[in-house]
Amino acid sequence: MKRLTTWLMVFACTAMPIFAQTSIDKPAATLKLTKQEVISVRQLRADIERLENATGVKLTVDQRKDVLDARINSMLFLQFCEREKISVSDAQVNAALAQLKSQLGSNATDADLEKSLRASGVFVDPAVYVRQRLLFETYVRLRKQDEMKSALKAPTADDILKAYDVAKASLVRPDTIRISVIYVDTKGKSDAEIEKAKDLINGISAALKANPSKFDEYVLRAGDAAGYKAIPSLYLEKTQQSKSIFGEAFFNAAFQAKTGEITSVIQTPTGFRIVRVNEFMAQKQLTLSDPVPGNQNLTVQEFLAMQLASEKEQTFLNKVEADLIESLRKEATIKVYTENLSW
Repeated sequence: MKRLTTWLMVFACTAMPIFAQTSIDKPAATLKLTKQEVISVRQLRADIERLENATGVKLTVDQRKDVLDARINSMLFLQFCEREKISVSDAQVNAALAQLKSQLGSNATDADLEKSLRASGVFVDPAVYVRQRLLFETYVRLRKQDEMKSALKAPTADDILKAYDVAKASLVRPDTIRISVIYVDTKGKSDAEIEKAKDLINGISAALKANPSKFDEYVLRAGDAAGYKAIPSLYLEKTQQSKSIFGEAFFNAAFQAKTGEITSVIQTPTGFRIVRVNEFMAQKQLTLSDPVPGNQNLTVQEFLAMQLASEKEQTFLNKVEADLIESLRKEATIKVYTENLSW
């Protein structure tokens, strides 16, 4: 199970005033940086139950303390932001939420976003998580920008060579073909519409058998008005993952075709496809100057440099986060009621 101490990614930060506490709602902890707040056992239990339901793991008392620490840290950070006048607007939060959803697909819902965040270890309402992340980014930009520039120097040639040596075993391009695809999707269509699509694609296939040189013209004319669509260039790797993504019928037909060959109509669960194989690239150990599989505009060297820079940035941000929390906990008054953490 992941550690639960990353305060930016764990729990919402609402607390009940001490005077509102009842005999059945005992305190789990109290804290004060700029104002006194209490975390009740009822609130902590709700956090614990939400986390246990999401992970399917029953938390120990020590793990409950980790959850409580995460909530304390988060609340201290919010008090710090309020004191230092660090803020983000609702519009910024909504824009960031929309961007996260767009990364999941054009039709992604709020539920899809919450599921995706949970898979990455975030068990709170997405808006709460995004607001705290934006607050932290604002803090770094306002208070740590010079330190960040100094810490994030570009990777050296030696850094890249060492990274390549470590990653070399996984830097292998499998047998790969570059293909063009003419297709008609039938998902969600009626039987009559499917028959119409089948007639259309069979007609295109017959025309191409008579004159294969017309393939590029058909690709060029593809669109809603034509009744079919096309992908001018697509790289397909000979891997189990690709087979699972594209389906066995499509995968097998594409790899059985010779370079320059146009396949017959391929029927898949989502429609009909015609494939032309444009190029075959045999399996190869990638060098630094080779393009990254799946991204022909990025070399292995550029990819490794970006990866190293990203790792360096994350290390820096983790240290900034840890240092800030350590400082706030030293400054704040915190009392944990350990005796109330067993139930």
